[in-house]
Amino acid sequence: MSAAPVTIMIATPKGRHRLVGESDRNVTQPAEQILRALGADVRPAIFWVECEDKTVQSVLTSYLSGVKAEVLAHSRRKGTFQSKGGRGFS
Repeated sequence: MSAAPVTIMIATPKGRHRLVGESDRNVTQPAEQILRALGADVRPAIFWVECEDKTVQSVLTSYLSGVKAEVLAHSRRKGTFQSKGGRGFS
């Protein structure tokens, strides 16, 4: 999609990740893998995308938001989602 450098920062309960690539293709897959590996712990994770191309920035932000939503929905279906009170949903 873009040949402009892209940085994705992901902050999770387990630490921070900084992914830098010469294009969106270099950082999108690793970012998705990080979010998916969190499972139910993805809920408090935050991320942001930096890129000179604002369209690419918007598309990647939307895509990763969708990945996060998908992981949360999957966790809820499996009954592994934890609320703040520590009770799982079944």
